[in-house]
Amino acid sequence: MPRAELILSALLLMLGSLLGLGGLLLLGRIQVLPIVIFLAVVLLYNLSLEWMKRRGVSELVTTWGLELGNLVFVTIGVYYSGGFASPFFVMYAIYVVAGGLRSGWAGTLRSLGLCSVSWIALVVLMPPASLEQWAHLSMLVGTFLVLSLVVGALTQRHVGVSKESLKRNQEISFLQEAGRSLGSSLDPQRVLAATLAQVNEILDVEAASLALVDRETGYIIFELAIGGGNDAVKGLRLEPGQGIVGRSIAEGRAVLVSDVVSDPRWFGGVDQVSGYQTRSLMCVPLRVKGQIIGALEVLNKRDGPFTDDDLRLVSSLGDLAAQAIENARLHDEIRQHVQDLQVAYDEVRKLDELKSAFIRNVSHELRTPLALIEGYTELLLDGQMGELQPEQLNALTLVADKASLLNRLVNDIISLQTIGAMGFDMELLNTGALAREAVEAVRPKGDRAEIQLVLNVLSAEEHLQVQGDARRLNQVLNHLLDNAVKFSPNGGVVSLTLEREAEMVVIQVMDEGIGLSRDQLDRVFDRFYQVDGSATRHFGGAGLGLALVKEVVEAHGGAVWAESEGVAGKGCAFTLCLPANDGDSMA
Repeated sequence: MPRAELILSALLLMLGSLLGLGGLLLLGRIQVLPIVIFLAVVLLYNLSLEWMKRRGVSELVTTWGLELGNLVFVTIGVYYSGGFASPFFVMYAIYVVAGGLRSGWAGTLRSLGLCSVSWIALVVLMPPASLEQWAHLSMLVGTFLVLSLVVGALTQRHVGVSKESLKRNQEISFLQEAGRSLGSSLDPQRVLAATLAQVNEILDVEAASLALVDRETGYIIFELAIGGGNDAVKGLRLEPGQGIVGRSIAEGRAVLVSDVVSDPRWFGGVDQVSGYQTRSLMCVPLRVKGQIIGALEVLNKRDGPFTDDDLRLVSSLGDLAAQAIENARLHDEIRQHVQDLQVAYDEVRKLDELKSAFIRNVSHELRTPLALIEGYTELLLDGQMGELQPEQLNALTLVADKASLLNRLVNDIISLQTIGAMGFDMELLNTGALAREAVEAVRPKGDRAEIQLVLNVLSAEEHLQVQGDARRLNQVLNHLLDNAVKFSPNGGVVSLTLEREAEMVVIQVMDEGIGLSRDQLDRVFDRFYQVDGSATRHFGGAGLGLALVKEVVEAHGGAVWAESEGVAGKGCAFTLCLPANDGDSMA
C-alpha cells in the first residue's frame, strides 16, 4: 500500500472519529477525557503502523494491522455510544471509503466484509429490541451496501488511474535518467555498455545484447552483450534478415516472443555458440532519422514473462540509445577524420618546407650566374671590351633583356616564398615619394619603348602617408608600371595617379594597352596565370608579378583590383588601396 494512501486513510478515520465523538460530546453522552484518550490511542496506533512500515515491516502486517485495528476502534466507539442508533455509526462509512482508497474494489469488499463481522458482533452484544429497530438496522445495512458499490466504483477508478499515473511517472523518470546516462559520453563502447545497464536495471533480465548493422557489408554484428555467454556472443555475425534479430531489423518493428523454440524465425546458432538457453526475448530496432542502425535484444525476464508495457518501455529506451550510439559513432568518425587530416596536413607542411627549401636553393644558385651574365653583358654593351658589330650588339641586347627577365622571375619567386614568413620592415612612408621613385625607375624602359610615363599627384596629397615596408611597396609599384609599359603600344601613355579617399590612400596605374576580358580580370592575380600565350611569348613573364602585388598589398591591410573594358587601346587600370596614416605609428 502506498504511503500516501496509508496516511490518507488514517486521516479519514481520525476525522470521522473526531466528528462522531464531537457530536456525542455535544449531546452530553460522553465526557471530554474519554474522547481525548480515545483519539490519542487511535493516533498512536496509526503512527506506530507508519513507523513499522518505514522500518521495513512486511506490507501484509501493516495493511491488515490497519484494517483490523481501526475496525476495532470503530466497533468500540459505536458500542459505547449507543450501538446502531449512535451518530458514531457513520465511522463505518469512512472505514469503507478508506479501504477503497487503499485497494479499489478489493479494499472496498474487504472493508465491507469486516464491517459485517463487526455488525454481527454488535447484534449479538446489543440485539434490537423491537421490529422497528430491526427495520432500522436493515435499512442501515442496505444503505451501506449501496454506498459500498458507489465507493468501490469510484475508488477502483481512482486506484487504477493512480497506479497508471505512478507507472507512467516511473517510466518517464527512468527514461530521463537513461537519457542523461546515455548522453554523458561520446565513447561508443561506453554508450553501448550504459544502454545494456539501463535495460537490466528496469527489467531484471538474464541477458541482453546490442547488435549493429555494418554499413559496408550489411551484416548484423553483436557489439556488446551481458550475461548468458556474453564473451562468445560479442563479435558474432548474422546475415541480413537472419534470426529474430535480423527479421526485426529487416522489418523495422519490435518483436516479443514468449517461447522462442516454437517461433519459426528463431535462429538457435547463437545459443549453440554461447552455451546459453534462450526461452523468451524482446527485440527492438534502433532507428535514427528513419534508418535502422541495429537492434536491442533482451532475454529471459527473471520475474515473469515480458509484457507489452515492457516492450513499449524498451522501445522508448531503444530510441534514446540509437541516437546516443549514432552520436558516439559520428564523433568517433569525426575524430578519426581529424586525425587523418592532421597527418595529411603534416605531410603537406613537410612537402611545402621541402619545396620552399628547394626554391631558395635553386634561386640562390641562379642568382650568381645571372649576376655574372648581366655584368659582362653590360660591359660588352658599353664597349668596354671592344667595339661590337651591329649583329653582336643586337644579340647581346637580347641576352641582357632575357637575363633581366630571368633575374626578375627569380626575385619574384623568392618574394612570394618569403611573404609572411620573414615579416615586413614597417615604417611611416611618404606615398608621394614612393610613387615618384617608382616612375623614375621605370622611365628608362618607357623611353626605349617610346612610352610616356605621367605622375598625377595633387600638391595637397603630395605627403600622404602609409605604414609599410618601403622595399615591398616599391616592388609592387614597379611591377604595375613595368606591366603597363610592357603591354602598351609605342607612343602610348602610362599614368600613375595618387589621391586620398576617406581613410584610404588610392594609387592607380593606367595604360593604353590590349586590355583584359571579364574572365581574365577574375584570374589575373592568380599565381602562374598568363593573360595570353602569344603576348607572354612576346613580352615575357611567368605570371608571378601580379600575384606578388596582391599578396603584398593584402599583407599591408589593403586591397588591389583590375578594371578594363576589354577593348584594345582602352587599356587597363590597376587600383590599390592602403590604409592612410596621419602620423600615428603602427603597433
